Amino acid sequence: MEYTIGNLYHGFKLLRKEKIDEIKSTVKIFEHLKSGARLINLANSDDDKLFSIGFRTTPFDSTGVAHILEHSVLCGSRKFRTSDPFSDVAKSSLHTFMNAMTYTDKTIYPVGSRNHKDFMNLMDVYLDAVLHPKIYENHNILKQEGWRYELNDDNTLSYKGVVYSEMMGALSSPEETIINNIYSSLFPGTTYDNISGGDPNIIPQLTQENFEKFHSRFYHPSNSYIYLYGDMNLDKCLKFINEEYLDEFDKIEVSSAIDDAEACDKMVVLRNSYSINEDEEDDNKEFLALNFAYGKSCNPLEYLTHKILYNMFIESPASPIKRALLDAGIGESLVTGDDMNMDPTKQLLMPIVVKNSAKGNEEKFKKVILSTLEKLVMDGIDRDLLSSCINTIEFRLREITPYKGLQYNELVLESWLYDGDPTALLKYDSVINHLKEEVKNGYFEDFIKKNMLQNKHCSLVVLSAKKGLAAKNAKRLADKLEAYKNSLSEEELNKIKLQNETLRKEQSRKDSEEDKKTLPKLDLSEVDKNIEKLPQSIFKKDDITFLSHDLFTGKIEYIDFLFDISGFSEDDVKYIALLCNVLGELDTENKNYSKLSAEVAEVTGGIESYVDVYMKHDSYTEYIPKLIVRAKTISSNIDKTLNLVNEIITLTKFDNEVRLKEVLREIKSKLELSVIENGNLFGIKRICSMVSLGSQFVEETQGMTYFNFISDIVKNYETSGKDVINKLSSIFEKVFNKKNLIVSVCGEKEDNKAVIDNIDSALTGLQSSELKDDLIKKTGKAGSHAVITQSSLQYVVKGYNIVKLGRKYCGSMRVLCNILNSEYYYPKVRREGGAYGCYTFLSRNGNIGVTSYRDPNLKKTFEVYNETYKFLENLELSKDDMDNFIIGTIGSNYKPLTPEMKALAAVTDYITGITDEYKQKEKDEILSTTLAEIKSYAPMMKEIMDKNICCVVGNEENIKKNNNLFNEVL
Repeated sequence: MEYTIGNLYHGFKLLRKEKIDEIKSTVKIFEHLKSGARLINLANSDDDKLFSIGFRTTPFDSTGVAHILEHSVLCGSRKFRTSDPFSDVAKSSLHTFMNAMTYTDKTIYPVGSRNHKDFMNLMDVYLDAVLHPKIYENHNILKQEGWRYELNDDNTLSYKGVVYSEMMGALSSPEETIINNIYSSLFPGTTYDNISGGDPNIIPQLTQENFEKFHSRFYHPSNSYIYLYGDMNLDKCLKFINEEYLDEFDKIEVSSAIDDAEACDKMVVLRNSYSINEDEEDDNKEFLALNFAYGKSCNPLEYLTHKILYNMFIESPASPIKRALLDAGIGESLVTGDDMNMDPTKQLLMPIVVKNSAKGNEEKFKKVILSTLEKLVMDGIDRDLLSSCINTIEFRLREITPYKGLQYNELVLESWLYDGDPTALLKYDSVINHLKEEVKNGYFEDFIKKNMLQNKHCSLVVLSAKKGLAAKNAKRLADKLEAYKNSLSEEELNKIKLQNETLRKEQSRKDSEEDKKTLPKLDLSEVDKNIEKLPQSIFKKDDITFLSHDLFTGKIEYIDFLFDISGFSEDDVKYIALLCNVLGELDTENKNYSKLSAEVAEVTGGIESYVDVYMKHDSYTEYIPKLIVRAKTISSNIDKTLNLVNEIITLTKFDNEVRLKEVLREIKSKLELSVIENGNLFGIKRICSMVSLGSQFVEETQGMTYFNFISDIVKNYETSGKDVINKLSSIFEKVFNKKNLIVSVCGEKEDNKAVIDNIDSALTGLQSSELKDDLIKKTGKAGSHAVITQSSLQYVVKGYNIVKLGRKYCGSMRVLCNILNSEYYYPKVRREGGAYGCYTFLSRNGNIGVTSYRDPNLKKTFEVYNETYKFLENLELSKDDMDNFIIGTIGSNYKPLTPEMKALAAVTDYITGITDEYKQKEKDEILSTTLAEIKSYAPMMKEIMDKNICCVVGNEENIKKNNNLFNEVL
């Protein structure tokens, strides 16, 4: 239907309407007159529809109230009466995205689906959750999701709670600690001065009264930002939102505005510390941050200028600031916003953070950065470097990525939330073009001068390593809790026991059929029974196999070179992984690495290389390892991109020992962060390496084995650096071999043809020689392993390979995982145990298992895993329940794919021999799964757990306390 500005549509007045070419959408902005709710609609042809409702949430303290509330509103509502509607709907929906996120100044609830009925159902669940949660009637929700006192088996008192555990894990990372310190130093007295996620030391100060007050104040439609994206019936959506929800609210004034922080008259200095293990060296462990606040996020010119300069200073390998700091011997690497989980703020924030610096370097650090900025202003920024950074940001804005609707939602809110034009950051073409012109006019130099060199709104943050700090804090907390317990009367202790027993009963209570019926659902008949077929044409030319995927990509071309690395020894494969890490970061025969990096960024959307392992289905012995070089570029730059690929894979030089050491230290730094924040993934790789040859290859090139390999090289570089260079040079000469080469192209037909016709320009100079089969032929040492990190919590992983048990992979095992996740592991490990999460993993080659995430427990979690078979033996589900689990399994395993993702999936199918017939059979098996089939997996799960192949990654004290559970500790 046609929408007219000024008209009323189901209580929504249309304020603006315009077409935005950059995002191929027609944008309509509404105000709901009765409730004061804001709504924006981005209408386009994307069938992956997204709904989001967000609120400006500005906490006054660090109790984590905004974060705990984000979890809690999804634990039951007025209309949906089960104990956990979010989990119930997630397991039985075709959702393409379903989550909730707390930022420093907002909380958003986005959910998406390609199915119209499912989309309306999900929108209903989310609106009822945020506007009518059960938190007022059920005080156990705060105890479960936030915090509670728990009397343990050994009669000690502790804190438990999902968010409490999550933040104990999150703030174990110095990267996350320092960003909170940066916010505090620059924005004192504002909402950013608080840890919106919650400080575990302060979370227990949150009362039920303040919890409810926060919701009643901020979760009102007058403080809401509603977003609708994609191809949908807008009239139906507006009618539903109005009649079911907003019409019952009257507009009110909500005091949630975010004040600007006043600039200081001089640089603020803030010092703090973080924990390292007792046996770690504390030399060269300091984090230093020089930070500037300026401008406004809602100003598109300032916003994009900031993004470009951030890319140049922090993200680009050619960063002049990075180069100056490394030359001065300050730190190992720069820390990015992603490393710190940095959120948007009202004022733009430029944090320049270095990791692993020696003590006493702060003045030198500050001087190096400021003098480098002064030199850039005086001499002018290298135009090629600046142009390349503009190209990088523009490429990111234009590329079709997963969850594009969510990306646009975040861009809308980065202006809308701060009372700016919600479309301002979506209309980037004119701003980008203006900035391209300004490269030669001194605009960027003036921006640096004004907002950094002459800006007194700045700070210096120093984060020092302290041995055993976590253990001391844990002891202090234990003493505090012990003293508190001793102060309680017998009656008060019994009250805690009774409250916990009541909570446990509620957590284990089965929802009634009446409550279940309150949930919206799809019928199994509404699920598409057929698989999506991926476009792929296969042909050979000059002994090279080409896989061509003709898809609309907006004139972006994706090119993958898959080199055969089956002929390399176990020792070699680690160096191949290292080679992938350093390519593009070193000089070539024609260019130094800064010039190369700038040219890659100016011509392409990135050139990267990595090792991937393709595992054959139903086999723990057969796998195909590849070294992949991936490039993406706009179609007009195909020739230049192919030439750059050739330069990188034929002309890279390894003789610069100083530069190689810098890159190695940066690799180690990134891996350290990843082990702490993604310990579950490292644990999964570790246990799979014990039961599958292909997974052992993954462990050698991506897991803890690879991390230890890199750590040893960095530690002994002064004596072994030349050996590393020689080994890399030797591998480099052999690995880029045209024999058995596969080239995948994804883009529009004529662009794919252009790549194929000109492929020689990328491959000139490569050898074509036979490689012997020298694959890894043994798995890792089986057993129970532990990896000690500085985390306050742990990740607990256990699993095996079903093919080794004489079984075959089947689609119904996907349904098994869905049932275990939502009906057993989630209630036991998350709700009752207080872990942030727990989920199964399963691959077609037979690897299967379960991992917890940010888990306060260790032995208890293993006990839950070991009882899995009993849960399955006693499982009773109705036909409706089974249908819901099948629908949810389809939803979670058949997400919409971007063109690039379709090409990657088709390549995987080709290499592993997966056919459309196989995939259709797998989907048919999912759709036909029965309760009897699920119960029949009980003996298999018992056998898996009895094998005791496990890995725990995390807290030193907890691992040592349970040392008898492990036969190897790293």
